[in-house]
Amino acid sequence: MKNIPVILLGCGGVGRHLLQHIVSCRSLHAKLQNGVIENDALRLEGVRLRVVGVSDSKSLLLASDVFTRELDDTFLNEVSRVKLGVNECQVFANSEATRTVIDTATRLSKSTGLVVVDCSASSETMGVLNQAVDLGCCIVLANKKASYCCNAYKCLKPTYLFFGLQDDYDKLVAHPRRIRYESTVGAGLPVIASLNRILSSGDPIRCIVACLSGTLGYVMSEVEGGKPFSQVVKDAKSLGYTEPGILIIALQ
Repeated sequence: MKNIPVILLGCGGVGRHLLQHIVSCRSLHAKLQNGVIENDALRLEGVRLRVVGVSDSKSLLLASDVFTRELDDTFLNEVSRVKLGVNECQVFANSEATRTVIDTATRLSKSTGLVVVDCSASSETMGVLNQAVDLGCCIVLANKKASYCCNAYKCLKPTYLFFGLQDDYDKLVAHPRRIRYESTVGAGLPVIASLNRILSSGDPIRCIVACLSGTLGYVMSEVEGGKPFSQVVKDAKSLGYTEPGILIIALQ
């Protein structure tokens, strides 16, 4: 069994459902045919996502020994239950939690590796994501927030700040083999993977015509059906189709 250590940043609606999904798919993951070369022979083994840490705005829950222990499924289910109903999740307000995540990434990157999953919908994670990638860890993004070079407020700041944020973004995406963001576009459909495979085969892509926002697709379809926009937005949020702290501005 291949064990993959995971740290989750953000335990709001998306983060909670991810924890529940990991727990419910244990048997499926164990049956995955993951190929491993051992003594010049191919050996097939399953995968276990070993959750070693969960962070929210006020705390970081970490396994007692990140090399050998994990937050067990009973504990993860309890975390999901406790966090039920919590909408806002601005992670890394606590600088000590940030240092602990980086320290864990430093230690695990040299041995078992580490996957940092960002479900926070917060721009505050950009720094720790960049450091984790530099250490050789893998990054998974649940939404576009970390890939914004600026938000509406920051765009009003001096030009040098914009370029600083752009540098952070460029640094993050400079490691394509260690970052995945499939769920950030196309309503979770494997759009990005399909495009990458087409490009890798040498076939040029001349034009893409699509409505790639699952959120906007739902909202526009419901409005077209005659429902009030205000009610549709509330429904979209309750269904988990929007970021927790939804703002109806140009960025969204």
